[in-house]
Amino acid sequence: MILRKLLIAVICLLSACLVAAPGSAAQGQAAVPSGSQADGMAILMRTANFLAQAGQFSFRLSAGYDVLQETGQKIEFGEVRQVTLVRPDRMRVDTERSDGEKAQAIFNGQEIIVYSPGDKVYATAGKPGDLDSALRYLVNDLQLRLPLSLMYVRDFPAELERRMLSVDVVEKVAAMDVPCIHLAGRTDTVDFQFWIPTEGDPLPRRVVMTYKLAEGQPQFWANFTEWNLSPNPPQGFFSFTPPEGVQRIAFLAELEVAKPDVKKVKKGGKK
Repeated sequence: MILRKLLIAVICLLSACLVAAPGSAAQGQAAVPSGSQADGMAILMRTANFLAQAGQFSFRLSAGYDVLQETGQKIEFGEVRQVTLVRPDRMRVDTERSDGEKAQAIFNGQEIIVYSPGDKVYATAGKPGDLDSALRYLVNDLQLRLPLSLMYVRDFPAELERRMLSVDVVEKVAAMDVPCIHLAGRTDTVDFQFWIPTEGDPLPRRVVMTYKLAEGQPQFWANFTEWNLSPNPPQGFFSFTPPEGVQRIAFLAELEVAKPDVKKVKKGGKK
């Protein structure tokens, strides 16, 4: 039960990828872009290149996501995240869900740590290397989903170009904290929208995603605030010391790997 509860907390913490894990999707075949599509692609690629080249950044994220019920009804749940990234090999995500449950995920260049204070459990996985390889390990090996995962990797621009079928300019939006361009795009599996400032650094202010192949076509939305391109977190910010009374457990994917293959187990005969 604890493992299941931790997994739910982790999924809520790391849910809603922009598309599938980096490197896992087939390349879509797009038609020759129209003028609107060319403009939309240029604006989005400017954002992608800016984030890929940033040495560090942090932001606050208010998000909501649909959960399809057995009755067919969609119910929205929410969360607030504080994301801090320092390249080449540091990242921390602090999350508080709409029900007050908290979670934390840390990569410190040596290991991945996920902590659920409400359940008093944490899990770790050794993964020396850079942030990009750690994110891919989370998706491909630990089988966790990452929030807006492509935004955190160095090859964000190349992944966008490979996956996108189209991106159009919808309109200029004045009713935000800063004037923004509203973009609408498509991949094979996701319809997405971005709101990007018309002036200054192209840091996204809002994202909406529709998972069009999933049952009920659930949506994920996120509003970005408090962008900081030089957070300079203090020493120890990416460290984790388990509080007293907290139990270490394994990631669910590690337990699955450890299971014996019952098909290969031979039964002994009578002596």
